[in-house]
Amino acid sequence: MTTSDLSGQQAGAAEAVGETQSNGLARLAEGNARFLDGIAASPDPAGLAAALVAADPYAIVLGCSDSRVPPELIFDEGAGRLFVVRVASNVAGQSEIGSIEYAIARWNCPLLLVLGHTQCGGVAAAMDRLPAGADAVPADPGAVNLGPLLSSIKFNVGRASTTAPDPWLEAVRLNVDGTVEALQLWSPIIRARVKLGELAIVGAIYHVETGAVEFLEPAG
Repeated sequence: MTTSDLSGQQAGAAEAVGETQSNGLARLAEGNARFLDGIAASPDPAGLAAALVAADPYAIVLGCSDSRVPPELIFDEGAGRLFVVRVASNVAGQSEIGSIEYAIARWNCPLLLVLGHTQCGGVAAAMDRLPAGADAVPADPGAVNLGPLLSSIKFNVGRASTTAPDPWLEAVRLNVDGTVEALQLWSPIIRARVKLGELAIVGAIYHVETGAVEFLEPAG
């Protein structure tokens, strides 16, 4: 292959990527236009617009970034009713805990839900053996922050049994339990609110195969 052939391939790939990016932005813009049309066509456009401004969450949800698990949709809630923090595999790092502490201080939310889900790719990537049906860990050398994320998940799922009927589901459950523990370990305000009975932390698993949410009993 000549240098000119390689350059031509790279240019073609860049053009394809640019077209994909433009199409993606166009779809987002079109979606927002439909959203605005829906507001305008509602019986009370002003009231609906005012509802979008109001924020009065009764629950905090720490969930996974997976595109199949949008909390507002699976709990059928409107804007302003859930304070949602999303990160791959619902782990509790400093930024996530800080966001939760803000919601507790700002709105006195009495409920904190840690929401994992079946078929979680991050959990699968952190397991000692990749479960059947799971995608391999991304190999992009530029993803320098991926390692610490996987380490956090691996810390939670390290106790997973390889002999469990469904090791992947077992690991998802352990990851939720580990996050529930970490939230209380690393946050004085969360720990204090739980001790006073002012905050409940509940673990849950969303089953992507059925749409059902399984609420977990406290670990231990």
